[in-house]
This record gives sequence, C-alpha cells and structure tokens, in this order.
Amino acid sequence: MSRWRGVLFDKDGTLIDFNATWVPATVETARAVAALAHADPKALAEREALTVKLVGMIGYDMATRSLNPESLLARGSLGEIAALWARAAGIDAKRGAIERIGLEFRNRAVGMASPLYALDTVLGGLRARGLRLGVATMDSTQSARMTFASLKVDHLLDFVTGFDGGHGEKPGPGMVQGFCAAMGIAPSQVVVVGDSLHDMVMAKAAGAGLAVAVLSGVAGHEHLAESADHVIAGIHDLGKLLDRLAVPA
Repeated sequence: MSRWRGVLFDKDGTLIDFNATWVPATVETARAVAALAHADPKALAEREALTVKLVGMIGYDMATRSLNPESLLARGSLGEIAALWARAAGIDAKRGAIERIGLEFRNRAVGMASPLYALDTVLGGLRARGLRLGVATMDSTQSARMTFASLKVDHLLDFVTGFDGGHGEKPGPGMVQGFCAAMGIAPSQVVVVGDSLHDMVMAKAAGAGLAVAVLSGVAGHEHLAESADHVIAGIHDLGKLLDRLAVPA
C-alpha cells in the first residue's frame, strides 16, 4: 500500500496560471482603486501614476512586466493587499474601502482564472489512486471555491481553505493540519505541492511527508531546490514522481 494518502496543493502558480490570472486582475483592480482615490474623470495622469505605484508596492513592475517571486503579490493574502492599497491610496477611512477592494480583486481573479493543465484529468488521475485532495491558498476561501466551481473541478477536491479559513496563513503549519484533521490522516501521509518557498516551509513546519515544488509559478529551480524534497515541472508530473518513489531503491 502506498504511503501517501493525501495531496495538498497550493492554488496560484500550481493549479492556476498565475501570470494569466493574477497579473491582469491586479492591474485592473489597481486601476479601480486609483479611480476611487481620484474621482475627477480628468485626473487620468494621477490615476495611472497611482496604478503603477500600487502594483509596484506588491511586487509587479508594469514597465518590465516582471514579478518579484517573494513579493506580497506572489505570497501574500488578498486581505493584506486590500488593506495596504486602501492606506496607500488614502481611502482607508472610506466606509467599506478594504472590503470593496477585496471584492473587486476576487471577482476579477475568478473571472480571469486560467488553469495551468487539464485539471479534471490530472486531479481525476490522482483521485483514482485513492488520494484525498485539498487546496491551501493565500487567496480567500470563497474566491478559491468560486474559482474551482467555475472550472468545474470542485467535485474533485475534498478540502479548500484560504487565508481566512480558520487555519492560519502560510508559512505556518495550520493549513496542512486542517487538511489532515478533515481527512483523518497524518501529516506524514501528505504530499504538499506548491510553487513558493512559503509552501515548502509550511510543509516542513507541519511535518508533511513530502514537499514538492513546481516550476509552473513565479519562482525558478534555484529559488526552490534547497527547501523542497523534489522539484518537478508541474503537477502533470506528480503521478510519475509518486510512482518513482514507490519503487524500492
């Protein structure tokens, strides 16, 4: 019998194409925030300058179209970004500003969600092995669930939690522990799969049996290799890795 009983995935950069989803959602949400801060429709230059500033604050450079893999956009929560932007735009005193920004962000990200692979095939194949599947993301729980529902793969996931799901935030161990408690399995029986150092640190902190980094997100091999047990191109290679590990040396 296989040692592994569950797989806990990160969402963005692991299951969902980060650049195709969050970069345009970020820019468009920043423009909406800038419009709130500069209500005069003639203040176009001020709006665009604030847009550039806001996305730059969380790690995305609009001029070079590059993203810092350790930035707030890559590893932070939707709530952190919304609060930071509300303060930076000078609209934090406006009633519901942070909630409105979070809602704008969520709706755009869900609408733009682009899967990295044929998730029904990959996730279905893992479930056929008898594995329980979960997702741990720094997006909101509702946003994550809406995303998987819109992609019609929510029925393949046994557990979904975000930064607000009651299990703490990455890189703490809580999301892995929550998955294990819900599935009735031990951390040593869980494979954690993600595209960031936060995912790998979370796995180690929880005592997960295996920490697997994927190169489908914003970080490269040299950035992840020291913290991961294995590095693969993407989740489509996970089954082959598990097969290889099951073969006695």
